[in-house]
Amino acid sequence: MNLLKTWAVLGATGVAMGLAMPLGKLAVNHGVAPLTFVMVPALISGVLLAGLAWWRHGPPADLHEFWRFGLVAGLLGNAVPNTLTAWLSGDAGASFSAIAFTLPPVFTLGLMLVLGWERASVTRGAAVTLGLAGALWLAASRLTGGDLSVAGAVALFVIPASLGAGNVYRARWLPVGLPAEWLGAAMSLGAFTLLLPVWIWSPGAYASFDAAGWPFLAAQVAASTVGAVLFFHLQRRAEPVLMSFLGYAMALTAVLAGAFLLGERLTWQLLPAGLLIMAGFWLLQRPAAQFPSTVATPQA
Repeated sequence: MNLLKTWAVLGATGVAMGLAMPLGKLAVNHGVAPLTFVMVPALISGVLLAGLAWWRHGPPADLHEFWRFGLVAGLLGNAVPNTLTAWLSGDAGASFSAIAFTLPPVFTLGLMLVLGWERASVTRGAAVTLGLAGALWLAASRLTGGDLSVAGAVALFVIPASLGAGNVYRARWLPVGLPAEWLGAAMSLGAFTLLLPVWIWSPGAYASFDAAGWPFLAAQVAASTVGAVLFFHLQRRAEPVLMSFLGYAMALTAVLAGAFLLGERLTWQLLPAGLLIMAGFWLLQRPAAQFPSTVATPQA
């Protein structure tokens, strides 16, 4: 896949996945619980992707590996961050929740440093510090202004931490030879399997499932299905540095949708906080020792 096509796929993936934030806000505002907003699309998109994968490639060779990958990747990359994002979008707005998706590269690097998979350096440490400083600035400004709860501020950091852990897991243990459709199905069905018991025992989960939220659930099913296929198609072919731009494409989609479609007000603190995060991201691109990877060989 040439560079231009890779960037086009990255942009399309970012738009498809970034729509979860404005759609999450709309769904929550129409009475859909955040858990329901994540669980229902995970089930439907997982079944659709599994059917497509079976039709195109046949059944997965190793069901144990399929479910092991799906449960871990589904927890870190779907169930935890997407549920919190849907809640945070309804609580603080899609534009604000978008900032969380600019931070996964920082948390990914931090985890790699802690695990000893990347050599510690002043440059890498500064990258983590700048990224966290930008997020802290934005969260603190919203907290002091009364626009954000303490739980919302915590969610702003838990979301990228979970995504960063998912990045590390997939880089080390992405199943070899499993097509993108099966990888997407595994992650979606794994998330659904983990969320179902929580949903059953959650007070008010059933009451929130009303007709007003159906259009937004349907839109999220379409977006998450397309996004999952594109994401794993991209991960097999793109360099890690290029993949790290995905969060920025998602964030830009959410900010634009929040500002122009949902009428959200953008605060001035977004600019300096964003510049700090971008500075951290720039430092992150500087050459450094890479951790050993077992990422699958790209398929034709």
